[in-house]
Amino acid sequence: TGQVAELFPHVPVFSRHPFRVGGEENRFKDEIRREPLKITDEPMPVATVSKTYSLIQHRDILASVFRALKMIHIDISGVESSLLLSGYGERMHWSCAIPNMDFDPGDGHALVLRINSLNSVDTSTVLEITFSWYRLICSNGMMFGLKDSQLRRRHIQSLDPEDIAGYLKEQLDQLPKEKSLYATWFNTTVEPPGLGGWIDEEVAKKWGPHAAARVWNIINAGFDGEVEQVRNLKPHQLPITSRNAVPGACAPVRNLFHVSQALSWIAGTRNTIPERLEYVKTIPQLMEPLTKVGETARGQ
Repeated sequence: TGQVAELFPHVPVFSRHPFRVGGEENRFKDEIRREPLKITDEPMPVATVSKTYSLIQHRDILASVFRALKMIHIDISGVESSLLLSGYGERMHWSCAIPNMDFDPGDGHALVLRINSLNSVDTSTVLEITFSWYRLICSNGMMFGLKDSQLRRRHIQSLDPEDIAGYLKEQLDQLPKEKSLYATWFNTTVEPPGLGGWIDEEVAKKWGPHAAARVWNIINAGFDGEVEQVRNLKPHQLPITSRNAVPGACAPVRNLFHVSQALSWIAGTRNTIPERLEYVKTIPQLMEPLTKVGETARGQ
């Protein structure tokens, strides 16, 4: 963690070379090497890629995003950010809070808007630049808003800061709608016993029965744990060994916002960053049936 200028020198640089042994060269593949960060280091091979693959440097992404934010009058130079790198640095996830965008949906725990950049030089993940919300209670939960349009998981084709700035501004223009949605969720009451059908149908269908059972346990008891293998039971009936108290669960939940946070918790426990983002982007879709029910109830 640190300011982006402090983290920048720790981001590795990569180079591309023919994939060969002696005088024999592979006609279809190139080799990607990590260049030395220290004078005592040696280049390290990290991957083979297609001849048509476009190598995009982690450093170029950070520099372009930094400049793009400045173009739309957002200065993150003094803000602490986090950098995650895989063992050889071939995969990177960088994240930074956006100043003055905090939002309290109503429970006293602010949501902080963060920008995320995900990249790899070994084809394992696509380049993504996205916004997400973090709940300021043990960093519980990342969430997108509003039905997750394609723009929320976008493979940026150009690193031109002007192109990225346009994309970021487009996303930021949606913030008022997102804040309104979260406030609506907070003010929409629910009774946990009435969510069993939603757990068994919607959540289990997208995330599987075990994840659905964990969501059920969080919204009712506020604990996460291991799901026991029992046949012929619906997901919300599966027994769980409760071990971990979920921060900010507010169990048993009484509104849709805290239901969404149970989903966010499960998404945040996935093993890899791409998988977490993949789960996160489905949260608005999972919440949509409950939102519609809430709207119908308010209309009556």
